[in-house]
Amino acid sequence: MMTSNTVPPLLLALDLDDTLLGSDKRVIAANLGALECWLAAGHEVAIATGRPPRSVAPVLPPLLHGAPRIVYNGAQLIAEEQVVYANPLHAGDVRTMLAWAEQSDETWYIGLEIEDRLFVNRPFDKPGAFEVVDLWQLCEQPAYKMIFFFPAGRGDIAPLLAAVPSTARALVTPKFSIVQLCARTADKANALRHLQQRRGQDMTTVIAIGDDINDIEMVHASGIGVAVDNALPEVKAVADWVAPHHDDDSVAFVIRRLLG
Repeated sequence: MMTSNTVPPLLLALDLDDTLLGSDKRVIAANLGALECWLAAGHEVAIATGRPPRSVAPVLPPLLHGAPRIVYNGAQLIAEEQVVYANPLHAGDVRTMLAWAEQSDETWYIGLEIEDRLFVNRPFDKPGAFEVVDLWQLCEQPAYKMIFFFPAGRGDIAPLLAAVPSTARALVTPKFSIVQLCARTADKANALRHLQQRRGQDMTTVIAIGDDINDIEMVHASGIGVAVDNALPEVKAVADWVAPHHDDDSVAFVIRRLLG
């Protein structure tokens, strides 16, 4: 058990989808009440998600609207409504992958996340707003994610993964039919380290909760790493605790255990 009179203010780093958010993309009442207690005890909360900034605020309860936000799988940190850390893909890596896709025999559906807007190379049926453009015209701008979409389902991605430059990394999860490319050093743990430096703290005062491939680094690097029960085995393997399913009171379980 940790209490505010024995340690510095703790930072609870929360993934969104399949962690803080239930299957209905809302925060259940038990978790919301526990977060109120957590903040009232003098501790803090940060959001750590693969989502772009534009899709974070609409799903947050009001008490978390001012929380720092790690977005794009850790490629950007927003605090006090300003970008305070950025780790986009190298422009050369974007060009390399666009050239590889053009030379391939496959028809690729590719997107670039730039300045909180999604640009794609061809139209297809997907939720959310996007703009169809010639991606070559944008490849010199800082792109926080390059996304390969698979509208008909993901097939053999081995050639794609083999083409990824060494200065980038691919995120592949069974939860979505996409492959995301980020900078090699862009992950939630590195963004959290930057946030902790701003707070005058280190990772020992972070409690991180997650479920998916992009949560592994922060769950492993935090003082206490927590996997929800519905997490992938790779996340559970590095976690200190396993909390209930995200549709149950997983966040409340962690907060109750921390506050006693």
